[in-house]
This record gives sequence, C-alpha cells and structure tokens, in this order.
Amino acid sequence: MISSRRRDESRVRARFVAGLVIVCLLAMGCAPGAVARPLHTVLQDDGLSLFAPGWLPQFIAKLRWLGVDELRISAEWKIEAPAPDSPHVPRGFRFSDPSEYRSAGMKLLDRAVRAAAGAGIGVIIDPAFSAPLWATSARLRGPGRPGSLYRNDIDVGQLVAWETMLARRYSGKFTPAGERTPLPHVGTFTLWNEPNGFDFVRPQWVGGVAASADWTRAVTERAYPAIKRASPGALVLIGNTSDAGSNVPAHGAGVSAEAFIERLACVDASLRPVSDGSCAHFHTLPADGYAHHPYERDAPPWVPSGSGQDGWLQMGDLPQLQALLDRLVTMHRLAPGAANLWLTEQGYESNNELRNRPWTEAQQAQMNAASEYLTWRDPQARSFSQFLLRDTLVYETLALRASTGHDQAQRLGTWSTGLMREDMRAKPALAMFRSPVVVRALASATGSSLLEVWGRARPARVPVPIRIQVRMGGRFVNLGAATTDANGIFDTELAAPVSPGPSGVSVRFQWLVPGGTWQTSPATGTTPIPGPS
Repeated sequence: MISSRRRDESRVRARFVAGLVIVCLLAMGCAPGAVARPLHTVLQDDGLSLFAPGWLPQFIAKLRWLGVDELRISAEWKIEAPAPDSPHVPRGFRFSDPSEYRSAGMKLLDRAVRAAAGAGIGVIIDPAFSAPLWATSARLRGPGRPGSLYRNDIDVGQLVAWETMLARRYSGKFTPAGERTPLPHVGTFTLWNEPNGFDFVRPQWVGGVAASADWTRAVTERAYPAIKRASPGALVLIGNTSDAGSNVPAHGAGVSAEAFIERLACVDASLRPVSDGSCAHFHTLPADGYAHHPYERDAPPWVPSGSGQDGWLQMGDLPQLQALLDRLVTMHRLAPGAANLWLTEQGYESNNELRNRPWTEAQQAQMNAASEYLTWRDPQARSFSQFLLRDTLVYETLALRASTGHDQAQRLGTWSTGLMREDMRAKPALAMFRSPVVVRALASATGSSLLEVWGRARPARVPVPIRIQVRMGGRFVNLGAATTDANGIFDTELAAPVSPGPSGVSVRFQWLVPGGTWQTSPATGTTPIPGPS
C-alpha cells in the first residue's frame, strides 16, 4: 500500500516534469516575452560584506557581474546590542527602537545594506549565531567574556523585539543619528539561522521532544506579525533549516530537518496532528516562504540521503522536502506561503588546497551547476544560493595542520565552498556560477540520441537569444539556438552529435548581451542526473 507521503512526493515529481515541459517550450522560441516564475540568485559572504571594508566596493561589483539578486547578510544580535557580555539589560533600554542600537557591529550591517542597495542588489537579513548574554539563561552564571557565544534558552520576547527593530531600521524610513538619508528598505527577513543546529540554538531536545522547533514556532508566531507591522512589504521566511541532524535525541546533535519541520507544524512522523506541550493551542503558522540549506555532504546533488542520514533533507531530497511542505500547507498546519521554497545557503567544498574535502575544483563547478538545475526543476523553488564568494580561513587551517602534524585539524569557520580561493584567485566555479550549463543524455522515442541542454545566462533579467555549441573536430560549432526566459534560463533538447570525439560530448552556450557582443559559458560534458527522458 502506498503511503500518503509517498503519493505526495510522486505528485511533486510530476509537477517537476510539467515544469520542464513548460520551460522547454519557452526556450524553443514559443514565447520569448513570456513571464517566468522568478528564481532569485542569493549569495552570502559575511567576511566580505561585513568585515572587509576595503574590499566592499570590489565585492559588490563582483556580485553585479555574477547576476546576484539578493545578498544574504548575517545580523548577529550580540555584536549589535549594547552591553552584550553583561548579565543585565541596560537600564532604560528600548528593545525595538532602532535609535538604541549604535554599536560598531550595527554600523557594519548598515554599511553593507547601503552598499548592496546602492548597486541595485536586494538584501536578506539573517539573524544568526549569538544573542547578548542578558537575553539567555547563561546570564545566571554572571558576566560573560568577549568572544563567547550565547545561544542557550534565548528569550523569545527579547529576540522578537530585536527583530522588530531590524524591520523598523530597514523599512526605508529610519535615518540613524548623524546621517542624512534613511537606510534602504530591506525586502526579506529570516528569523534565526539553522535553529535545528546544535551550534546555534540550545537546547535542541527536551524529554524526547524537538525543543528547538517549539522555540522556533514561538518566535515565528510573534515575529512574523511584528515584522509585517514594522515593514508591511517585507517577506518573512520561516524555517531557515540545516539539512542534517538526528531524528532522536543525541548528545551534541541537532534535530534532523524533517523531524524539525514536523514538530514545527505540530504533527508526528506520520503527519498526524499532535497537541502535547506547546502544541496544545496550535494554529496555522504564518509564512511567506520556507528557507532551507540543502548542503550535500559527500555525494552529488542528485543523490538522495542514504544510510545514517535519516530525516536529512539535502539537495537530492528536494522532492521530499517540497512534498512535505505542500502536505502541511494542505493540512493548514503551515500558511500557503510556506510552499514557496527558498534555498538560501548551499555549496560544495573543493579539495585542491584542503585535501580532506570531497571535490576537485572542476567537480565543485559541476556540482554547483547541477544543483541549480535541480532547483529549477522544482516549480515552487524561489531561489538558488551560493555560500561564499571566496574561501575562508583555509590558509590558517593549512598553517595549523603544518604546525601540529594533524591533517584533519582546522580552524572554526573554515570553508572551501567559495567560487574563489581565499587569495581571490578564481576557481572554475566562478565562471560556471555566472553561466551554469548542464547536459543530460536522453533517449528519444525513435531510439536516436538526444541531449537536454540547460543553462542560465547571468546577469540577464530579460529574455536573450542564445546559441548552443558542441566541440567537433577540435573546435566548437553551433548545434542549435534558443531564447531564455526572464531569468536568463533556457532548457532545450537537441540531437546529439554523431561523432562527439574521444572525450565524449563537450557543450557550451553563448548569449547576446547589450551592445551586440556574445559571451561564452564554460564547456561541460554530460551529467548522470536522473529524471524525465
């Protein structure tokens, strides 16, 4: 007997196929001016957006060249609040008043928001990492120390007041003291980064219950309407979940994404409503979208989670995630907006410098392109994301390994998901992110070979003509032509070349930019992504 959840996943996969057919028709020239559903491009790199003022102009210029629509920026409450290491709330402090926040950390965020807005790039504000000591249970132990992170029993009321302050600050109407113009309007807010992660919210489990989901529900119920009152046009994305975790309580472990979403919506693993504890007075949870971070740890993005990954929701599990959100919306556990899936953080770690990472730089580029293609196959996906423009702390980690002799040692915060190395040398992923191309081998009804060619021409935001080329006889020749949608995306099927050469098919595309010049994507071979043929 087929379970209801399995049927939901089948329906979602059917919609993926329907989406492919529709966009294929657009790409083949049926309606060049047709309206495409937006698929936003999101990038996050706090090191460059917040903490490297000398690099900020070059960073923003690179985002424009890459066609980034939104810059996701962390808002760390601790570095923005007054007296963050004190156990006592400052006397007379008005929690939701933007004029009360005058710290250096607050000014860093203001500067980044102004820089992005000035370049026409939207912003997603992402509350993250640590509360001030006075807003957590750690205050009971007395004064804290600079550099400490406080994430135990974060006070919901005080957190909501701070997030209300952020919405007021970036409503387009607030001018900080000493400045002449209002801060820009920010269009999108999340509520807390990866609340199902042990490193960001504690406790994760209490008495066998996913307490972090109960805490997040309480924050969502209060913060969503507060942000809407402060900035009516802003989007509020709920969830913001990590891909991984545990389905059962485990020391030092977070809650799996699937178990977290179920508890957030007050249902059990069979999606039956529950009314225990904080679910006793449940009502539909408001949302304009659901944010998720579908990192794929050690497998290609089309591979679903496997053994030892129960409840994980990685890139290969997008149909399962979408089916779960759809079902919870149908059950009125989540508001309709929650079916809009925003992927706001993901990436693949390269191993050319950190040898214990899973992918070469060439593979990293291919994994990123395949991930965006899979995201596009979900017609309800609203964004694709990239975590980091450049790698972080790689050279400190290499120095640590050299000095200790431990080849697995690393500095906290080391990531090699960037499109560039830490010294700003471009990886293959940089060009591939700007113009990703994916090729799948298909079999036609007549038995002849076909290629599905999918790509995206950034930073195009209107339909543009493209030409698809294949390498033959040592040079690239035109194989076909198409027109993108308004996202710069095309998807088409073409007859495969009879003699692709000893290395197999190599395909690229070119797109026409204003001024009449053609830009060229990287070339790629076929990728074994399963799907409709």
